[in-house]
Amino acid sequence: RFQLMLGKKVLLLPGTDHAAVATQARVEKKLIENGIKNQREELGRKKLLEKIYEYSEQSKKTILKQIRKIGTSADWSRLAYTFDEERSKAVNTVFKKMYDDGLVYRGYRVVNWSVKGQSTCSDDELVHIERDAKLYTFKYSKDFPFSIATTRPETKLGDTAVAVNPKDERYKKYIGQTFTIKDFGQVGHSIILKVIADEHVEIDFGTGALGVTPAHSSVDFEMYECQKAKNNPIDLIQVIGIDGCMMQKAGESYAHLSVKEAREKFVKWLEKEELLESVEDIKQNVGTSDRFGDVVEALPMTQWFVDVNKEIPRKGKTLKQLMREAVSSGDVDIVPERFIKVYFNWIDNLRDWCISRQIWWGHQIPVYYCKGACQSVVSLEPIDMCPTCGKNIEQDPDTLDTWFSSGLWTFSTLGWPDEEKFEKMKIFHPTSFMQMGHEILFFWMARMILMSKYILDEVPFKKVYIHGMLRDKDGQKFSKSLGNGIDPLDVIEKYGTDALRWSLIGGVSPGNDSRFYLEKVEGARNFANKLWNVARFIIGKIDTDIKIDIEIPQTKLLQTNGFLKN
Repeated sequence: RFQLMLGKKVLLLPGTDHAAVATQARVEKKLIENGIKNQREELGRKKLLEKIYEYSEQSKKTILKQIRKIGTSADWSRLAYTFDEERSKAVNTVFKKMYDDGLVYRGYRVVNWSVKGQSTCSDDELVHIERDAKLYTFKYSKDFPFSIATTRPETKLGDTAVAVNPKDERYKKYIGQTFTIKDFGQVGHSIILKVIADEHVEIDFGTGALGVTPAHSSVDFEMYECQKAKNNPIDLIQVIGIDGCMMQKAGESYAHLSVKEAREKFVKWLEKEELLESVEDIKQNVGTSDRFGDVVEALPMTQWFVDVNKEIPRKGKTLKQLMREAVSSGDVDIVPERFIKVYFNWIDNLRDWCISRQIWWGHQIPVYYCKGACQSVVSLEPIDMCPTCGKNIEQDPDTLDTWFSSGLWTFSTLGWPDEEKFEKMKIFHPTSFMQMGHEILFFWMARMILMSKYILDEVPFKKVYIHGMLRDKDGQKFSKSLGNGIDPLDVIEKYGTDALRWSLIGGVSPGNDSRFYLEKVEGARNFANKLWNVARFIIGKIDTDIKIDIEIPQTKLLQTNGFLKN
């Protein structure tokens, strides 16, 4: 509104996000409360999607009503939604372009798996919490030359190697050797362990020797890939399934047990065989699903990924390099500055982005598989027949990570991929200013930079203001499960819109969390009343007979295509 009054070209574009995982998780929880426990099986895809759509539309109406009421000066004629037809077209177009450029691939890798949600999660979706744990130190057998330490002994049934630091003098002589452990853990078969060197193994942690379980650790899976590249392969044995229970490969005596039950049984066996050397109480950080709340399992699966390390055809750079370049060059200015270091640290540790989800609410992956075993087809439009052999074809059942579509927001809302529409709105890209909470720095800001640099060869915005999270008066996150949410419409009804707005920005510093309490709103209302009374006093003292000449800039504003143009 302020920039518009200065006579500038202005577009504040309103929109809503389909929030795939969060929305489906919320609806499924509600269905469980209503007695429908296996929603996907009992309702099927079509009926469950109808339930989610109904909830989503109601939620959208509530959000938009709140935004309007708080006085947002947006161009409501351009209201967009990440799941509408235009945005869906943009999503499919970008997916196909990435696929054609070799940046999107379907591969077998270790991913984060939520047993409760029955879906994958990206690394950024994990919430790490500290909890009490035990560190178990033991030997694989009495004649094994050294000990290892682990917090998850049940996964050791799937060990295929032992990694040591090549600089560790204690273990140098064992590197390259292979050991066969007969009937380890009473699994009914032998396990084969190869001693490998890896410079990332911490010499001072535990015993300095790490049992390698490629199927149940992303770090160990990278060791597995590295050894394969060196033509020194190690095995990959999956012992935990998608239901969170032990699999047949864990051995007959462990199959179908829960992880907890398997751990207890395995530790008892170690004690019985006098292989357990110590059990130490420690604090451990574990990754949990941000939406389903369970501790995720690292499982090997065939999923869709975005390759962030592959050189992009015709650009000569990787997606990681494009994201780093956007900020290091100064094209994107991040405020406060401390988040620049956070952003670069994230890029340096970024792995390939898992974009496929096993939930049903979201953009279904536009890949089709022929029942006649022809090559898979990526299509922008729905198809039901194979273009090669004419046989039936079925679409990949998975959906895309919601941030894949949100990452396109700055240009998909301006008409892209329709070149004619986008050209008319191109004046607003890159946009001048974007603001967001620090909790979605990687989810949204980084993805928008990635997508815009890749598709348009330009940054999506010039300045980013990172604000903190608004918490309740006790410092907790606002949460439906905690029941501490506050409807802004109720606050406005009692104190007024200006009071609410001032209470949210008064005394807030960039990037830092703030607390919300009604006493603050009440103080803001009193302040607004003082301003109002001061204004009334001054106006009342003005002699209306005095004429004042004021020079007004000659600014002509024209209403064009739903936005104001100078």
